[in-house]
Amino acid sequence: MNIYVIRHGESEHNVDRTVMAHTHDSNHRLTPLGQRQVEKTGEFMKTMVNESTVLYTSPYLRTKQTAKAIYSQLPGQVPFYESPLIREWELGNLYDFTDRSPQAKKEFKAAGQFYFRYQNGESLADVYLRATMFMNTVVDRAKKQQRYENIIIVTHAAFIQMLLAFLMNWPVDDLAGFKPIENASVIKVNEVDGDYQYEKIFVPNV
Repeated sequence: MNIYVIRHGESEHNVDRTVMAHTHDSNHRLTPLGQRQVEKTGEFMKTMVNESTVLYTSPYLRTKQTAKAIYSQLPGQVPFYESPLIREWELGNLYDFTDRSPQAKKEFKAAGQFYFRYQNGESLADVYLRATMFMNTVVDRAKKQQRYENIIIVTHAAFIQMLLAFLMNWPVDDLAGFKPIENASVIKVNEVDGDYQYEKIFVPNV
């Protein structure tokens, strides 16, 4: 089964991080540029998959907007599901990047990016666990059922990084300071002789 992992298009907080202090992360919308990006990604995905496809999206607004733009280009019978397991890395209810306490900075420095858990939020280690749960429950089940040739996962940068870390067995020390993949880009994951391989196959040029 082909696994296509797609990051959402450019969203409001990608342009202005201060919106996170007054609007919950789940409600950030795509920007006009982000909407154009995901339209391009939808056109690309139309050429990559057939009707034997299932699509899963994070329930966050920007990923649902991305998924719907892609879904509009796919055959009509393709199932469309939401999964909270593939939501964004939660940094807290309303996270203000300009108002981090000295204690929080001290704890972050001591724990490191992977293990530090944000107040009312998650650590990257928590996201890693969600990635393993999604693979072991949703993806592996779909593979065993042999109902689909393709699965499309529309999600977020941190989840993508942790999913790849799990599949590729990357050491924790290599996960610090990860750089997000481009908005609306597509990563293809395949299993070859029992091992996973991946490649970035599309980045929208808008």
